Amino acid sequence: MKILILNGHPNLESFTSKIANELKIKKNAKLINLSELNFNPIFEGFSDQSELEEDLKIVQNEIRDADHIIITSPIWWSTYPALLKGFFDRVLLPNFAFRYKKDSPFQEKLLQGKTAELYLLSDAPAWYRKYILRDPAAISLKRDILGFCGIKVTKIHRIGNVRYLDSVQRERVIARI
Repeated sequence: MKILILNGHPNLESFTSKIANELKIKKNAKLINLSELNFNPIFEGFSDQSELEEDLKIVQNEIRDADHIIITSPIWWSTYPALLKGFFDRVLLPNFAFRYKKDSPFQEKLLQGKTAELYLLSDAPAWYRKYILRDPAAISLKRDILGFCGIKVTKIHRIGNVRYLDSVQRERVIARI
């Protein structure tokens, strides 16, 4: 199984990035840190037919070749960073990730058959984010972005209280991955 990790944290020294690096080792996976890619994350709409940056073409090929995708991301203001959203806007394009059907309101899911896992980290308790806030970031990623393209999310790992974790607790979290 070919596994691709997409790290959506802009800081490579973050705990999220440490988890992404640990996953790379344990899963024998390819890791792409979005902060290291050379691309403009501002989406200007489908009418803009400008050439895709070389880094994004490479990532599209990695996504196409992957069987399983792992996304690591912090949760800020109940959602993922703008870097990750801009990445999806620019990479998951029509005729790559989905295709609109001529006489139907529903899309053809071009990434059908792929699976994904989410590692979502926040300073809020995981139970609070899931049950009180209703998990808007996880729902958006699972249903509205990945699901729209045909990628089935098989597991969501919610890691909460991150700012309160000392180094020993952080090592325990990493060991459980």
